[in-house]
Amino acid sequence: MASQRVIPMSDQKSLWRFSLRTFLIIFTICAVALGWTTRYVHQRKAAFAAIREAGGKFQWNASKYPRLEAWFGQELFGNPWSLELREGKEKVDNELLQQVSLLHELVALDLSNADIDDQGIEQIAHLPLRELWLQSTHITNDSAQTLSKMKTLTFLQLNATDLSDDFLEQLEPLPELDDLGLRGTKVTGPGLQALSRHPKLKDLDLYHTDVDNAGVQLLIRCSALVNLGLSMTKITDDVFQHLAQLPNLTNADLSGNRAVSSEAVFEFKKTHPQCVIEGYK
Repeated sequence: MASQRVIPMSDQKSLWRFSLRTFLIIFTICAVALGWTTRYVHQRKAAFAAIREAGGKFQWNASKYPRLEAWFGQELFGNPWSLELREGKEKVDNELLQQVSLLHELVALDLSNADIDDQGIEQIAHLPLRELWLQSTHITNDSAQTLSKMKTLTFLQLNATDLSDDFLEQLEPLPELDDLGLRGTKVTGPGLQALSRHPKLKDLDLYHTDVDNAGVQLLIRCSALVNLGLSMTKITDDVFQHLAQLPNLTNADLSGNRAVSSEAVFEFKKTHPQCVIEGYK
């Protein structure tokens, strides 16, 4: 009969210590994971509650975890891709953006008319946003530094803000930006030179700004431009010599400019029939 091997007492103590150490490590990991999960659930539910209280409207993608979404709810395992807060006005402030910053799935965010400033924008700079509305907010030229970090942006609306040429000069290249709204800002002609940093820019709205012919000339380097809004600016008939140098231009809104004559429009159309000039028949 084979004899059983007896584990020495010293080895038994070592195994006992090893088992206890392993148990403590596993217990600690589980406790940390449970604490993190509890905190995540609490924060996410609080974020959705605050955002909905402010009038937020979500659009959702199909969830990556449909069963978990069905069991535990859309807010925990849903996939919100778009959030509109334009109806919130005074309810949408820098403090609310702390809650918005927790929704890492967002790619479209409408903050039009919100009571937010540069500090508020800093809180959402890490989100993978592609579309961002900041119309009629309190942001200043200093926000350029923060927006420069948002390299995924394709659409940026800054209408009716106090942004000026300094903002455009400070805004670093946004490689995916193709639609920029500067309607009713303090941007003038010289500031447009900086727009050539954004190689994919196709849509540019300069409605009701102090942009003139010289400013439009600086846009020649923005060769990807397709749609250009110049309504109620300071352009004259001489603007057409610059528009003619934009190879992809198919739509230009020149309405509200008394210094632009119908005769000049018709002459331009003879050589550029592919370009629609809005405001003239």
